[in-house]
Amino acid sequence: MARSFFADGASPSVHALPGLVLVAGSAVGVSTAPAYVWARQPAAGRRVALVSGGGAGHEPMHAGFVGVGGLDAAVPGEVFTSPHNRQVHAASARVAKPGGIVHVVKNYTGDRINFAIAAERLRAEGHRVAEVLVDDDLGSEGQDVGRRGTGATVVVEKILGAAADTGADLDDLVDLGRRVAARSRTLAVAHGAQTSPETGEPAFEVAAGSVEYGVGIHGETAAATIDRDDLGTLVARMVGDLLAALPDAPEGYLLLVNGLGGTGNLELAHVATEAARVLDEAGRRVRSAVTGTVVSALDMRGFSITLTAVEEDWLPHWFAPHDTVALPTPRPVDDAPAAYADGDGDAREGAPEDREPSVWLAGLAATFDARRADLNALDQRAGDGDIGTNVVNGMQAALRRAPGPDADLAADLAAVAGAFLDDVGGSSGPLLGLVFAEVAGAAEGTADGDLPTALAAGLRAGQDAVSRVGGAVPGDRTLLDALAPAVAGDPPRPLDRDSVVAAIDGARATAGLVATRGRASYLGERALGAPDPGAVVVAIILAAIVGRGLGTPDAGVGDDLDDLVAGR
Repeated sequence: MARSFFADGASPSVHALPGLVLVAGSAVGVSTAPAYVWARQPAAGRRVALVSGGGAGHEPMHAGFVGVGGLDAAVPGEVFTSPHNRQVHAASARVAKPGGIVHVVKNYTGDRINFAIAAERLRAEGHRVAEVLVDDDLGSEGQDVGRRGTGATVVVEKILGAAADTGADLDDLVDLGRRVAARSRTLAVAHGAQTSPETGEPAFEVAAGSVEYGVGIHGETAAATIDRDDLGTLVARMVGDLLAALPDAPEGYLLLVNGLGGTGNLELAHVATEAARVLDEAGRRVRSAVTGTVVSALDMRGFSITLTAVEEDWLPHWFAPHDTVALPTPRPVDDAPAAYADGDGDAREGAPEDREPSVWLAGLAATFDARRADLNALDQRAGDGDIGTNVVNGMQAALRRAPGPDADLAADLAAVAGAFLDDVGGSSGPLLGLVFAEVAGAAEGTADGDLPTALAAGLRAGQDAVSRVGGAVPGDRTLLDALAPAVAGDPPRPLDRDSVVAAIDGARATAGLVATRGRASYLGERALGAPDPGAVVVAIILAAIVGRGLGTPDAGVGDDLDDLVAGR
């Protein structure tokens, strides 16, 4: 059974059109037989109509680009299939203007054939028709049919849309569009294929640790498969290839970072940051940067980078306002791009230089680093799947605060507490910070022989602090369900190996509790069967604290911790 959310028995393309233009209100009209959309309220000064189109699956291109400052009409085919010439003819005839019609065509065989046939029919009816071909994709460089048309189509249509609204004639628009296309190049990469609407399965396989370098927006695999480097290395390679294919641009470059449908906006912002850094290091000026999913390939897990070697007189059109639902709204970039500008420095007032950590602190950080994936997987079963990452980030911050290789336990715990309080968000970080701030304070200045009692008293104070701030009590399926058993009694028993075992047992028992606090509370009984991740983290840290006194890394309960983290 297909795993898409397409309506049963409907054309994915045609059935989508009313939904795509709902947000445009009365500004955009819809025809379903044949399928196209058109601008009901074009700019008054426009003398030439702009028409484009292509297969569905690339939304919001092109239907989202219709309106003032954009296209006069957009024609969708079925998924990854060109529209037929009757659609193109009908849409073009509907919006034709006295100055003629410009077809913006992506370089695919089906698109070129059907737009060409429609143009012949229109000319026979007395219309003047010209074509701007977009062929920017470096991933298909050197093929007999030429480069494919991909992300640069957005740049061409944005610039032409604004120019057309100024009353530019057909010849000027065609010349402008062809110059923009000639000075634009795109590269796309993916580590996961789009889902086939028919089978619900990935359209192609990408080996673990690999990236398809040069994928197409119709779901084509790339000509090259490369090892998946860190993002900075990958983006540097892409930008380098794009710059090598473009002429020098003293006026600078337009940067478009586009998602292919399955890549989040946060990831695209990372790509933009890296691309801006690479361009700056190469001495290339970024005049404008746009991120977002504007040319998708269904839900492909990847992104594309488009660079346009800009000419100064294009910029007013690029920055011009528009009234479409999906064309970018670019803004100028300052000479010192904020994308990679320095911040205000270290947020820790008077923070010392980074120092070598103690063996214990380094070992605790390594323990969480090794357990990161397992803790995230455990958290995914009852929350949002990030506690392992958050704790590792906290421990890295603690290492940066390390008081030195010979620090005592109190100083190391203070570094951990400060890191979690100041550098880890969410709920687990600050609450752990509260607990270990109390423990560090109790341990400070305490003789070694008195530490177990002082540590227990600090943990009890930490338990009380968590209840005051967060409102939780033991039994609510939180970190307190590991902490409270470890310091049971009044006064609490001194912290020892039995305390760690009690914490492990308490954490394991949370698998049978329905959460009343935190994200797990949203899942109700669906979270049953997996221990609370915060309680597991507490058990791991307590084992490390007791192990320091015993001269072992984990107080001799490593196997039990392994089972706990694995949800057993």
